Amino acid sequence: MEFATGVLSPARTVDMRLEEVEAGDYKGQDVWLITLSMGGQGLAFLAPSASRDFKTFAVHKETGEVLSMKIRQLAGV
Repeated sequence: MEFATGVLSPARTVDMRLEEVEAGDYKGQDVWLITLSMGGQGLAFLAPSASRDFKTFAVHKETGEVLSMKIRQLAGV
């Protein structure tokens, strides 16, 4: 969350939430794949996930270094 807040504008990190954490692999390195959602302004009560941005971060398990940040698209949204 600290990394996301530092690299994205404050307006893009409003109401940040932890959505998922899973073990994974990124370019041969053991990582945590952490999905955060941000936003939720406007018509969120009609379709909560449609008004939020989802990003997945690959975080090195041993060092905590963020190796990547990707846009996460939800199925059916």
